[in-house]
Amino acid sequence: MTLGSRAIVLGACASLSCAGQGKLEDLGPKEPPLAGRFTDTDDTNEEESVPREFPFDENPSRYVWQSRTRSPQVSRANAPNLLRVCGEADGAMESVAGAVARRVERALPDLDGPELVFALRTQGAPYVWPRAWAIDGNKLSEERVLERFRAWLDKDDAVGTRRCGIRRFGSTEGRQIVGAVVADVLADVEPIPTRARAGQWIPIRARLLLEATNAKVVVLGPRGVPVFVPTSLEGSNVKATFSADADGLWRVQLLATVSEGPRPVAEALVRVGTASPTSYDEEQAPGEEHSTNTTSPDQMARAMQRMLDTARREEGVSALVRDARLDEIARAHAAAMMKAGRVAHDVGHGDPKARVQRAGVEFIAAGENVAHARTLGRAHRVLWASPSHRSNSLHPRFDTIGIGVVRAGDGSFWVCEVFADL
Repeated sequence: MTLGSRAIVLGACASLSCAGQGKLEDLGPKEPPLAGRFTDTDDTNEEESVPREFPFDENPSRYVWQSRTRSPQVSRANAPNLLRVCGEADGAMESVAGAVARRVERALPDLDGPELVFALRTQGAPYVWPRAWAIDGNKLSEERVLERFRAWLDKDDAVGTRRCGIRRFGSTEGRQIVGAVVADVLADVEPIPTRARAGQWIPIRARLLLEATNAKVVVLGPRGVPVFVPTSLEGSNVKATFSADADGLWRVQLLATVSEGPRPVAEALVRVGTASPTSYDEEQAPGEEHSTNTTSPDQMARAMQRMLDTARREEGVSALVRDARLDEIARAHAAAMMKAGRVAHDVGHGDPKARVQRAGVEFIAAGENVAHARTLGRAHRVLWASPSHRSNSLHPRFDTIGIGVVRAGDGSFWVCEVFADL
């Protein structure tokens, strides 16, 4: 029997508000694409009706948007044994798990972290920091699949309620592919429209799944800095309302202050007055044209700086000054994240404040953006698209930056940006 499995665990974190994530791995040889069409295998749960089709079965690279963001969503699980070791089933995650598996089938690039998040948003899932996994091989035994899946899950401790989406496909030749998407869910949201009219008031209603002392809703419009909107927290229930007063893509993020500090717990996308993108690459950030595929650390850092400077210039903000000491701090942390295989502000060497202090740099304020993506352009895009990351990128107090980029053996990029008011 030949089998291969891989994990897709990429993403971005900002400002001390992110949890850690697992690492990319390839545990076996990649098989050639299968001839013919795969069909669902295993037993399907017929007890619940699912008012949705799987949008990625025909084209795993084309996105068809759901009309609402909401959670949880009804599942049509076809891998019950895997779900028993994973957690609660979710229909939106199940749809994206189908895209993960279909990409393996067709020998397409894996969904990297930014696109994995985007795929979930198109399917109306508000979950943050998702992970993806896939295995393929001939005549896979259930025991072997469970062993690999459980080993991958055990690399990260669950925080909140773990939810999963799993799709399993098989061919008449005996080959099977299993795709899975997993996230630790910290909040559930009531329906939020993914399309709206300019000026429409959009209510945000959510229920926290962990104890929190504070909650805030922040929205990021097509241009400008993120805006916090008045938010109430009563028990575990969160309420807020905002007006989407301009055409373009609006990003909604719910932040909660938990025992580890403030962190994003749910997100949604709302499109106003424009067509919804059918591919991830339709949504590029300003400055992305300066992306490069170089392997030179200095050139990679300069490319990230040019992208950020261009984006800041479009917002009427002057360029940041590079600092060699902050560059070294950023490079060391990018390398440490790559070695640890996870995107986080602390991978065993202290948080940003501690690392800057240990380097002997005197500062008034500091912040940090970190990301991991298939290309430098995608790393810049995911940072610019996130409300909490853009807050750092446009923060009026920050006048200095250090940038570190490390390229992994699989060609992906680990990025760290250290901002400071020196």
